[in-house]
Amino acid sequence: MTFKSSPSQPLLPESKNTLALCFVLLTAMVSILTAAVVFNTLSLKTLSQKKVTFVQLKDGTTASVMEADGLYREPKTIKTFVSSWVNLTWGWDGKIPGTDDPDPGIKIKKSERVPTSAWMASLMMESRFGEASLVELAKLIPNGVFEGKTRSTAYVSYLSEPREIKKGVWEIDVIATRVVLEQGVGESRQPFNRTITVKATEVPISPLGENANLVEKTVNSMRSAGLEITKIVEFKP
Repeated sequence: MTFKSSPSQPLLPESKNTLALCFVLLTAMVSILTAAVVFNTLSLKTLSQKKVTFVQLKDGTTASVMEADGLYREPKTIKTFVSSWVNLTWGWDGKIPGTDDPDPGIKIKKSERVPTSAWMASLMMESRFGEASLVELAKLIPNGVFEGKTRSTAYVSYLSEPREIKKGVWEIDVIATRVVLEQGVGESRQPFNRTITVKATEVPISPLGENANLVEKTVNSMRSAGLEITKIVEFKP
């Protein structure tokens, strides 16, 4: 017995096939549009959460800023901060910093005083630590400093890269040399090799702005890096 194969019948009539194809295409387009809407929504949310990348300065110029954690500090900022502290602590020339006026010094006890630059450096330290350091520093300062007969400076030979020991706290090694010139005596050089610990702090904002007094401006300037020194120990390579 033979069988004749009949022409295959379509699964759906032609009109229904066309309708189904349109439905599939429409569904695909809706899916694409939905994905695009979701993507745009997420992109806009991300943009809205990003901080400004450029700021305008008082002189009209712009500067780029980087979005970062509030406790983050650039390694260069930390190194500059520590270097400035060393220079201020040991830089005495008998003049008030930034002027040609004689430096009478800052009294820390009834009979003891330190150069103004050293006092300024203490503002870069944790409050009680800075206060205690001035007491010890006063014992090392000859009276000739306030008479213009003794000068002191320091130069940094080496600054290590800051090591973050915990969030917002770093250690940095310093190799420096103190040079003291005494009138009628000559010069002396002493090493100053220390490991210094610094931590991130709030950057002060003066509510008085340009009308702030000299002391407030000095404090704000010394702490403008948002850092303070909390510990100093001898550096042993």
